[in-house]
Amino acid sequence: MLMRLLLLYILILLSGCGIFGDKDNTDPPAPLVEFMPTLTLKTLWTAHAGGGTDKSYLKIAPAFYNDQLFTASPEGHLRAFNFSNGQPVWQQKIDVPISGGPGVGDGLVLVGSQKGDVVALSETDGTKQWQVQVSSEVLATPRISQGIVVVRTIDGKLFALDSKTGERLWVYDQTRVPLLTLRGTSSPIVTHDAIIAGFDNGKLAILKLQTGQLLGEYLISEPRGRSELERMVDIDADPLLVGSIIYVTSYQGRTVALKRGKLLWERKLSSHAGLGVDADYLYISDTKSHVWALDRYSGDDWWKQDKLQARNLTAPVSIGDYVVVGDMEGYLHWMRRDNGQFVTRYRIGKTSITVPPLVVDDILVAYNSQGKIVALRPE
Repeated sequence: MLMRLLLLYILILLSGCGIFGDKDNTDPPAPLVEFMPTLTLKTLWTAHAGGGTDKSYLKIAPAFYNDQLFTASPEGHLRAFNFSNGQPVWQQKIDVPISGGPGVGDGLVLVGSQKGDVVALSETDGTKQWQVQVSSEVLATPRISQGIVVVRTIDGKLFALDSKTGERLWVYDQTRVPLLTLRGTSSPIVTHDAIIAGFDNGKLAILKLQTGQLLGEYLISEPRGRSELERMVDIDADPLLVGSIIYVTSYQGRTVALKRGKLLWERKLSSHAGLGVDADYLYISDTKSHVWALDRYSGDDWWKQDKLQARNLTAPVSIGDYVVVGDMEGYLHWMRRDNGQFVTRYRIGKTSITVPPLVVDDILVAYNSQGKIVALRPE
């Protein structure tokens, strides 16, 4: 961990001193294109999470559970809202800097901190149930199933904790963590008796929920090149499980579909923003902020929308006949799911949208880095 931080610090110093040159090679964000809107959005309600992430660059995403929306902020604010009208149900303040979550289930709201704390609160009123320490910072959303809380840490470990007490049940250690990685970690999937988790070394692991036994391991992207920068293959985007198919993508690598442990298809297509899916398509925001729609059974192209280049897009989400992404300037871009054409644009505020919108039935909830929440319905 110390070596990773030292290397990153040296790179920052060198770039600041001009050793890499004065020219900024970063692509400027594409200008907004003009089009005739063909979709109307109705604002159902707005709310505020009690704090934003604009100064911390964290991807803390709201969670929906039991007709309530749960939010968290880096300052330690947690809130629950009535999903139907946005009215607050409860709010709580904890004395830890939140960096991951919230995850909700089994009557608990779970968050992780920059200092390696895992805190469980009551879903009903926000009272603290327990607090424990894990090995390092928690950027991923904690998951809970069958009385077991699963926590992914930035040093490549998975912790299983008893949901009633926080007691440690087992630890899985993906020991070979690269020196240099992206600022982020993917959140694991917990399904039935298994955990599916991606790691910074480009590997996807499947483990038994109750014991942590490794059931399978797959190399999604192999590090290539001489420098640590060239060899970055982090799986930062959350894997998706749809039926028996696992979809996973990596940075500077590829996107693959696995079915019952066998490769269904693969594409040389990289992302750290994430994936979205519906009955027909797999959607990807790639590293250039191009949005792709692929046939989710074959991986074949259906369309690509490249007019949002370098706008730091979120993962796409599907709602009805549309696909939606957020961007660095606070815009939600709505596209047709069948051809990628723009149908409308909505701005939450002037700060970035860093987490994908949340879709519940025909309602889309978006959250920006100042903590503003808006619920929209396409008309």
